[in-house]
Amino acid sequence: MKKTTTALALALASTNVAALPLIDFWVGGYSWNTAYEGSVSATSSGQPIDLSLDNTLQLEDSYNNVIWAAFEHPIPVLPNIQIKQTTLETTGMGSLDQSFTFGGKTYSESVDLNSSINLNHTDLTAYWSLPLPIVTVDFGLNIRKFDGELAINTGVSELDAPIPMGFARVGGYLPFTGLSLMAEANYIGYGDTNHMDYQIVARYTLPIIPVLDVNLEAGYRSFQLNIDPTDFDGNEDDLTADIDMSGVFVGVSFHL
Repeated sequence: MKKTTTALALALASTNVAALPLIDFWVGGYSWNTAYEGSVSATSSGQPIDLSLDNTLQLEDSYNNVIWAAFEHPIPVLPNIQIKQTTLETTGMGSLDQSFTFGGKTYSESVDLNSSINLNHTDLTAYWSLPLPIVTVDFGLNIRKFDGELAINTGVSELDAPIPMGFARVGGYLPFTGLSLMAEANYIGYGDTNHMDYQIVARYTLPIIPVLDVNLEAGYRSFQLNIDPTDFDGNEDDLTADIDMSGVFVGVSFHL
């Protein structure tokens, strides 16, 4: 009788485990080789200042780190959650052949310009997934919180606005190969602001641990920021930018 009771308990436990909702945890990170192009200013009437390596600020290409985590579940009415932290920083040493004003400071022509920029930001994304085989289709809303600034010598202009963005992601698996492809995008067009951030990723799952997917990833990310801070309750001395930061990345992720 005791053996029968034990066997029945084990069978019920196995059934309950099998009936548990499928919950997925993801965590990952990558190193992003970023080039900088475009211009910035810090007042509504300020002269645009060129960023690129061949021009005014001569910002250098840089390697930036991105870490992210996601939690997914099968409850249709509740969103899945993803959080991503992007470090986006570089420095430059350049000059300008005419006087200009930036961050409340006026600079004479041909003065050396020692610059540093960070556009660090955190993304909090709520999204839903369509229940499709083989392919992945996600859509939702992302809130991007910047914690950034551009400093030129002693002049500083900040960017610290939270920006709502639409989020979408599509992907697919290549059966029996361990390979998958994915494209992800965030976008907002509002007032004078137009911000697009997209990435394309190739992922290979290593066949080494049955209950844990270990993934090698490589891809390309483009970060196009055309922002007027007054669209998001900023002021005219905050950072106004029309910047394109893009480059390839490599990383790793884990899926349980």
